[in-house]
Amino acid sequence: MRVAILSTLALIAPGLAHAATEEQNLEELRNTVVNLLQALVDQGVMTREKAQALVQKAQEKAAVDAKAAAAKDAGAVRVPYVPQTVKDEISKQVAVDVTPAVVQGVVEQAKTEGWGVPGALPDWLSHVRVTGDVRVRGQTDTYSKDNAATAAVYLDHNAINAAGGLQAAGQNAFLNVTHDQDRMRVRARFGVDVQVAPEWQAGVRLATGSATDPSSESQNLGINGERYNSGVDLAYVRYTHLAADRFPVFSLDAGRIRNPWFSPTELDFARDLTFEGVAATGRSSFGRGTGPDRDAAFLTLGAFPVQYTAVASNRAKWLLGAQLGGNLHFTDEDKLTAALSYYDYVRMPGVYNTVPDVGTYNYTAPLFLRWGNTVFNIANSSTNSDARLYALAADFRLLDLAATYTHTAGRYTAGINAQAVRNVGYHTNDVLLRTGISQAARNKGYVLDASFGDPDPAARLYAWRGTFGYRYVQRDAVVDSWTDADFHEGGTNAQGFYLSGEMGLARNVWLRLRYLAANEIDSPIDDTGTAIPGAKYGVDIIQLDLNARF
Repeated sequence: MRVAILSTLALIAPGLAHAATEEQNLEELRNTVVNLLQALVDQGVMTREKAQALVQKAQEKAAVDAKAAAAKDAGAVRVPYVPQTVKDEISKQVAVDVTPAVVQGVVEQAKTEGWGVPGALPDWLSHVRVTGDVRVRGQTDTYSKDNAATAAVYLDHNAINAAGGLQAAGQNAFLNVTHDQDRMRVRARFGVDVQVAPEWQAGVRLATGSATDPSSESQNLGINGERYNSGVDLAYVRYTHLAADRFPVFSLDAGRIRNPWFSPTELDFARDLTFEGVAATGRSSFGRGTGPDRDAAFLTLGAFPVQYTAVASNRAKWLLGAQLGGNLHFTDEDKLTAALSYYDYVRMPGVYNTVPDVGTYNYTAPLFLRWGNTVFNIANSSTNSDARLYALAADFRLLDLAATYTHTAGRYTAGINAQAVRNVGYHTNDVLLRTGISQAARNKGYVLDASFGDPDPAARLYAWRGTFGYRYVQRDAVVDSWTDADFHEGGTNAQGFYLSGEMGLARNVWLRLRYLAANEIDSPIDDTGTAIPGAKYGVDIIQLDLNARF
């Protein structure tokens, strides 16, 4: 601020030398400084209150100086000039104020606004952004020796549903919980985002992975050189209304979109999961900060079709959600984000086929099951006692509380993520009526982790970050096909801890090493509702990821 005022005085001094009177000099000086301060206020450099205080102080000092000069040099003609000491002071202050951060800001603005870009380039290039990433993973799954005694009770419900029965599925009817395995896997994503109008954006992204698994985009290597499966992972249109300081007041996303919820862990939703439907977020800013990173309250509403069927469109499964939260900066180094959410999965339970051999309600079976949720057989065949079609037995209406606290210390950031969920839609009597199984509610879960290091391990060579966390998710706390796909090989009914370390190899290239140690919480329940004694399989997983992004 001192530099700005001194610089202004230096610029206007020659003009003042030619002014007719001292009164005119003071008036021109006052107007110039006031206009300068107003511009700084408009740009958010200083507050209006501070500017007013500076103006008042300057006016008082100018009046005193003018009166003293008039008494001393009445009738004299003076030519104002800038002393060398003032010039030296300006140079020193400029050297201090023009920090690398200011230079970086100018560079970023030049990139954003395309300074120096030849006008011959097509206009559409400035509106298109191409992004992508590749992850190559080496993974080792080591199973507990205690798993062998009860391995035959862990059914692969997907394989059985696809084959139509337990015997028909053969060896694929059971999960592997005994044979350690080493795998190499890859995930590749390529996306294009286009600014089609000032407040409108559209985008498409392709990704590898299974066509049926919603929460994992990883592809196993070793398929005899065959091409990998890939599909449309994102296809969206977005509207964003920005305030004058670039704060997003309102946004609307439609199509196949990124996760619209504040979700700091993978308790409810896996990182790779994308959503089909519509989500809208309104934000109201207050307090500290400028631009997008301001203190603000937000409300997000979303509606997503989960499973549509043409034969019974009025029985389609939906996810309806609402989230209320806020961002709060305690200081420039401390920030808290928290949100309370309600997710209602509509018509998720299966319906038993009361009429034999017709399959009227086969569509109520989910398209994908992982492991953990309570399921029951909705097939009804008068000729095939082996017929199986597994569906979810519980309703899912989730009440979720999540928070993230970060503290910045120099170049490093410490963070704590906490998230807890309760499936308030689970009712013992409803499950009993559907399945004939009476079991206590197992409908709670939580995740807690702490991390420290560079905010972005991919920012530069030797940037690093470490994380330690604990996960506890009961059988019917969340939908097992949408939650974390790695911990305990995915799904629910698991508890344990995880460790990870990340290190940058170059800008946008980094390594991540993870260790996940998990065990089953409750013994599985067979088709008759009987718990299998002593059956609690455990698995330790080590993952080494080489990541690159562009």
